[in-house]
Parts: sequence; C-alpha cells; structure tokens
Amino acid sequence: MEGNGPMSGTPMAHRIALASTDFLAVDRVSLECMGIDPTWLGYLNYAYQAGLGQYDLAKIDVIGTKIADVQKKYRLHADVDRMLEWRGPMQDLPSNLGRNGRPPLVGLPVDA
Repeated sequence: MEGNGPMSGTPMAHRIALASTDFLAVDRVSLECMGIDPTWLGYLNYAYQAGLGQYDLAKIDVIGTKIADVQKKYRLHADVDRMLEWRGPMQDLPSNLGRNGRPPLVGLPVDA
C-alpha cells in the first residue's frame, strides 16, 4: 500500500513475496524494493546496532530476481515530512508521557 495508508492508502500491485529468517534483512530489502530511504526507519539501524539482524545490503544474500528488476517507487504518506521529525534534535518530553499521570510500570519476575 502506498500513500496515506493504512486506512486511506492505495493498494500497489507489486506482485513480489519476500521471506527471511532475519526480520531486519527482509525489511531492509523491502524498503529497497519500494524505493524508500532506509534511514527513515530508525528502528532498522537501532536493531542492527543491537545485533538483532543484518542491515548492510551488501551482506544480505538476495536469491532470485534482482532488487533493481522489481523496484517501484512508492508514493509516501502526505505527512511524511512531519513523521520524519523524530530525526531532529531531541526535545524535553514530559516525564509522564503516555502514562496519564500514573507512576511508571516496572515488570518483575514472580517467584513460583
């Protein structure tokens, strides 16, 4: 889906299927197939730095059709510029962000 998804987007008839045991590698290749700058998805780089998968396209074995042969430029959401503001300088956030004034939750193991 491209554009203002997931509710108002336009389906794309890309007709490809991607699979991998490495979620990071398949997301990275997917972005290349859709013509999307992978640096726009911060979690990919964070996950790579944490050792959760492969981000470097040169180190990912793509079996089958070449990426360049299936690449299509997807139209992005109309608010993509606003959505990418997370890459800017950090701003002070309220200490209760997402907690509605409640104390933070901490999960601890329960003794059996």
